[in-house]
Formats: sequence, C-alpha cells, structure tokens
Amino acid sequence: MEAAAYAITHASSAPFAFSHSTAAAVLGLPVDARHLERLRLTVDPSTGLATRRDGEVDRQVARLREIDVRSMRGVRTTTPARTVADCLRRLPPLDAVALTDAALRRGVCSLAEVREVLQWQAEWPFAAVGALALQLVDPRRESAIESKSAVVMHQHNVPPPEPQVNIEDPDGRFVARVDFLWRRYGVVGEVDGRVKYAGDAARAIEAEKDRQARLEALGLIVVRWDARHLFGDVPVLVHRVMTALSMGDDRRFKGRAA
Repeated sequence: MEAAAYAITHASSAPFAFSHSTAAAVLGLPVDARHLERLRLTVDPSTGLATRRDGEVDRQVARLREIDVRSMRGVRTTTPARTVADCLRRLPPLDAVALTDAALRRGVCSLAEVREVLQWQAEWPFAAVGALALQLVDPRRESAIESKSAVVMHQHNVPPPEPQVNIEDPDGRFVARVDFLWRRYGVVGEVDGRVKYAGDAARAIEAEKDRQARLEALGLIVVRWDARHLFGDVPVLVHRVMTALSMGDDRRFKGRAA
C-alpha cells in the first residue's frame, strides 16, 4: 500500500498520521477513486511543518490529540471518528455522507464519537459544512448509492423517504424490503446497482421484475434509478420521484409497511 511505503520512507521525519480519505480507505470505507489520487495526512502544528499540496501528497496542519491517533501495523492513522469527522468537513456531501453511513452501519465508530470530534473542531475550517452533512447521515441505508441518492433528494427538496422498509401483504406475509418508502404517497424507491445483478444476471432481473409486480399489485408506485441518474441540474432521480409523488395516494396501498 502507498501509505505503508510512505510511512517507512519518512519514518525519521516529523510525526504524522494518515487522515481524511486515505485513512478512510485504510478502514475499508467507500471512498471515490478521485479522492485517493493523493495521500492525505495531518501533522500537528507543534512540528513546525507547513501545509503541503503536490501531485502525491496533501499534508494538512491541524491539532492531533492522542485520542485521535492510532497505529495499525506500524502505520499511524487518525481514529475512525476523527477520520469520519474530517471527511464530513472536507469531502463533498455525497461522498462524505455515504462514507459516514457505512462507518456507522459497520460499527467502525458511533454517531456520538463523530459528533464529539466535530464539536471539538467547531472553530475549524468547514466545521459548519461537516455539522450540516452529519444531519443527513442515516446508517439504515445499505449502500453508497442509497446514501448518495438521499443527499441528492435533500439538495432538491424531495420529501425525505424512510430507508429500508419491509413491505407485507394484507395478511402480514413478507413481500419485499424496499430501499426507500414515501409512506404518505404510497411510493417506493429502488436503487439499481451491479451488485443486485451479479452472478446469474438473467435470473436476477426476472426475480426483480416479479418483485416489482408484487409491490405494484399492492397499489404501490415503484420508481427505479441507478448511479447515472444522480447528476444534472434536475437529476433524473429527482424528476422520477417527484412525478411519482404527484400521482401517489397511500389509500391505494393494500398492504402493510413495517
């Protein structure tokens, strides 16, 4: 790993910790490739070093508390909570919220721990950005594209949906677990991704069509989108959802949502 090689090469230099997107990648969190083009690290002001940005390294100068640093296999990184807080402040909301949802869902750190770091950083650059992004976090979402979809909907004033809801028929039998539900409109949102169609793609597509038919038979409107539909002045995702909500009516829904 580049981070390990850099750590070994610079072992005799001033102390530092890999941070931001580099530390997030070490943790195995979802990080867009464009945020990994440079190694990102933090040095404490006491080192006397200055901020450095070049083609290989982005070095930030910022306070490093002992509780914010840990060592893994001899490589110093910021702790999960500090890493997530830094990413909330510095990364675009789509990427930061997806990363934070994953961290909380996997138990890498807790919401309280991230909030504590952000409160400690309250006077730092982009602290307000981080605090606002934290309000959009919901670890019930199960994929990065679901998290990014929720951020796009928020940015375009789409009524917030409930994530990961079980739909049952009138007799209480399980029908499907949907990515998003707008309960008062009787509208379901489903995110399409390659993972859903891995393996026997033809069989997976057939099963997905049958699943959608069962949802629609209960009176629900089903809206689908994928990663291509998250961008633009008015993203396709937003247009599709708002159109469905304008036609929705929860009185047509004959099942149950749990």
